[in-house]
Amino acid sequence: MRRFFLIAALAAAACGPVYQDVEVHWTFAGQSCSAAGVAEIQFGLEGEVLTPDHYLCRDAGTGAMLGQFLSGPYQLTIRGLSASGGVLYQTTQRIMVQRGGANIIPVDVPKATGSVTVRWTFDGKSCAAADVSAVNISVDNQVITDDLNNADLPCVWSGHEGVTIDPLTPGPHAFDFVAKTRAGGRFALYGLSLTVAAGQDTPASPNLLPAAPTSASANLTWAFAGKSCAAANVDHVQIFFDPRADGSGGTDSGTVPCNNMGTDGSAVEGVPEGWHSFAITGIRAGHIVYFTHRPPSALFRVGLISDLFVPAEAP
Repeated sequence: MRRFFLIAALAAAACGPVYQDVEVHWTFAGQSCSAAGVAEIQFGLEGEVLTPDHYLCRDAGTGAMLGQFLSGPYQLTIRGLSASGGVLYQTTQRIMVQRGGANIIPVDVPKATGSVTVRWTFDGKSCAAADVSAVNISVDNQVITDDLNNADLPCVWSGHEGVTIDPLTPGPHAFDFVAKTRAGGRFALYGLSLTVAAGQDTPASPNLLPAAPTSASANLTWAFAGKSCAAANVDHVQIFFDPRADGSGGTDSGTVPCNNMGTDGSAVEGVPEGWHSFAITGIRAGHIVYFTHRPPSALFRVGLISDLFVPAEAP
């Protein structure tokens, strides 16, 4: 009986819990700590207490041992912080701790993002009461599209009268809204300022009011072989709308001073809806010295401004 008890005890010990080492190696958007501006790294492992749970980049290098854990799935969170404590990079992902070997887990941490959830009304009315069929949104003068690249967002999304915009970089953002009704009318709200926090959702409740915009606008900025107007000695710029793929042709949208009120760029009004491209020629004392070789394009929607950078190179 004593021999049987000893064998049973040994068997029980052999089947007991086994803890495995877990080591994480990191990069931040493909960069080292110093290149990414990360001063400190924070870790969180769901259901576990990590000691320590943070490392200074200058001490840890490219990786660290988190500890020993039972085999199985875990949810790992990594944050890369700036010297002032701001979240620059963040990720949460599932990892699997395996038995019988080293668990070295490489993680490339992307830039931290947040989101904004909008719940809108139209002069105080619901989507149905205002007869709104679609809503166009721009964030920082860039038109937002869905997964199918459609800019006409439904007024009711997943059962809610609004939409969630994700991902957004942390910090302040400017939002513009234009809603279309089935009868051809519009509602609009411009310049809603929201500050996005990393890893968090920011709620907003804009109330759009009746409006009557008729076209979109392009806010163009430019450079000449990477130089400013002054450095390139360019005094005027001729703008072309929807040129050919090589930058030639297109509709002449006018000639303007290269620098307008301190900005190397100019606005173009009356842009129709859709994807459109622009090209420029840089003029010095009446002679063309630069022109666009590869015209960039942007999406435009009535009532919204779209930013577009247009480069020009030497002929």
